Amino acid sequence: MAEKLLIRNLRKGREEAYRQVIEEYGNKLLKTCYLILKDREEAEDVVQETFIKVFKKIDTFKEKSGLYTWIYAIALNISRDRMRMKQDILELKDEWIGNDNVESQVEMNIDKELLRKEIFEMNSLYREVLVLFYFEELSIKEISNLLNEKEGTIKSKLFRGRNILKESLLKGGQ
Repeated sequence: MAEKLLIRNLRKGREEAYRQVIEEYGNKLLKTCYLILKDREEAEDVVQETFIKVFKKIDTFKEKSGLYTWIYAIALNISRDRMRMKQDILELKDEWIGNDNVESQVEMNIDKELLRKEIFEMNSLYREVLVLFYFEELSIKEISNLLNEKEGTIKSKLFRGRNILKESLLKGGQ
């Protein structure tokens, strides 16, 4: 109910609604964009650009998802665009590596700083899904909707990303 009121106030151009959106989602967006882009200034630019788009395009929000999910989708798209400008996209073959117990091993045996470093080193294809799943605690279904990809594709990326991360962590982050 509060979200609907917030959306209504955004559509009416009320300044307090703008402030509320920035206060509620700004730090979360910054953290996610930073984890994806590996550059604080770039992440800040993306967050700023995201809010500008949100405020300008609020009338196009169809409310099929939560406001937060819609805002994240915008931020992720902007982040992807920025990454495309910086690097060539690598084509990755579908490979299944490792065993079924990766998640529990990773969760039980890692140093968060090392984890952050290793996630930064990963290809953005996997980094995005891992950040959304573990740091933003979104479900596979939510990530699927957010990235506009099939749930099976998200599960596959999550599985491969975990295995790549596991291999890297087992090597001591080298």
